[in-house]
Amino acid sequence: MRKILFIALLSTALLHGAEAQGADWKFYGERDLSKGDAVIAYYDAESIKRLPDGSVSAWTRCISHSEVERIVNLEEVAKKAARKIKDGYVPPYMLSNPKPEPGYDVNMRTIGWEAAGNYDVIKPKLKVFYELNCQAKKIRTISTINYKNDGGTETSSDIEKWIRIGPESNSESLYKILCKQRDVIK
Repeated sequence: MRKILFIALLSTALLHGAEAQGADWKFYGERDLSKGDAVIAYYDAESIKRLPDGSVSAWTRCISHSEVERIVNLEEVAKKAARKIKDGYVPPYMLSNPKPEPGYDVNMRTIGWEAAGNYDVIKPKLKVFYELNCQAKKIRTISTINYKNDGGTETSSDIEKWIRIGPESNSESLYKILCKQRDVIK
């Protein structure tokens, strides 16, 4: 019991420490939740760790699609996105996904979502610390933090079993970004 509590506290401390030091949230997918709310999924490029066995770990988070769309329209966020577009930035998702909708508009939308995802006050619905076994194309959850509507949190630090990464899933997008683009992505 003490070990589980220690792991939960350590995971929470690491999560908040990563935010304080400046996380860099990058888009990797979208998903509909069971209650009809859609979320946008991000991974923190600053939290990526390449492990000696060839696995990769990183923090991810999901933010309400409607909240992201609201934040994208703020002048400060729009200016950051416009600056990245002007500088020729291409999101890792676009580099790793062979069939995103082609075109400038999709790239621009994704860059806007990334700028919104990095906005200081935006609140996630969920944060998950994943480990990916790049050779076996498997993923497992190390830690989860669910954010409740009342401001509370539920933390789980039960390391789950390895599961195969399904085709055309957010897990596969994360795999392509973190495992396949080792030289492109930090």
